[in-house]
Amino acid sequence: MEALKKFEIVKFGPYRFIGKSVYARAGVSGTIFGGLWDNANWVFEELDKLSAYATDEVYNAALVNWEKYDIKTELIGYTVGRFMKTDTPVPVNVPEKMDYFDIPKTFIAKGWFNNGGRRADAEAIVLDALSLYPEYANAVYHFMVEVYNKDAYGYYINCDKK
Repeated sequence: MEALKKFEIVKFGPYRFIGKSVYARAGVSGTIFGGLWDNANWVFEELDKLSAYATDEVYNAALVNWEKYDIKTELIGYTVGRFMKTDTPVPVNVPEKMDYFDIPKTFIAKGWFNNGGRRADAEAIVLDALSLYPEYANAVYHFMVEVYNKDAYGYYINCDKK
């Protein structure tokens, strides 16, 4: 396992995460989520037009949530987009209507890896690092985020201060 390049727990938000969503059954979602990511250039092009609403979280990202999860469907959500200011208007007259999630003030455990590509073990590594901070509890059931830039891959896990 590659070690983390950087790990920190920071105050985070509030934000509006805007992008395009798909939902798939947990455990069999890889090709569906990958397909959305591979066809999401239009999402980032539209968000680039909203530069007045940009935040310090400038990276292209994928937010994973359990909004529609239940024992019957086991659906998890995957939204490709960016963290924008809370008052950002959600684009509707684009190739497809965009989705959004309002993220309140919270804490985030941020893990960064050297490789710019996705890491299958990132969640486990960041959770292990977070467990070394007993004053925080993981709140992964709220959301997690895959973050991409040209030099690194980041994985964020929502956490609560005890």
